[in-house]
Amino acid sequence: MITAADVWPIIKLRLGLADDALQPLIETYIAELERRIKHYCNISQLPDELLFVWASMTIDAARVDLPNVTEIDETVGGQAANVNVGDTSSSGGGSSGGLTNTSKAAIDQVVFNYQADLNHYRRMTWGRRR
Repeated sequence: MITAADVWPIIKLRLGLADDALQPLIETYIAELERRIKHYCNISQLPDELLFVWASMTIDAARVDLPNVTEIDETVGGQAANVNVGDTSSSGGGSSGGLTNTSKAAIDQVVFNYQADLNHYRRMTWGRRR
């Protein structure tokens, strides 16, 4: 089973982050998405097969929610880039971007955009879980 510690190195590599300055912030997204994946799939542990899905979801959530963080902005191609998650989009780049932080709604939309990947691991529940 995978853990949050397995996800950070993938995110760091894919975003091309030179240092660990953003690690505490990104780890909050990793933790939140872990809980949301578990809740959506009705599972208590994430299988190894969801490692790259979890990392991709975290990157997408950070790109949508943190468009004004330079290290994140640089990963979407600068001024010519557009980031779309559902009906939330960000165009351009840097601090001139018009998108504000949308936390919960953006992360909810990221989860729904990965439904095809998550549905394979989704479990049915009967009655109330305590």
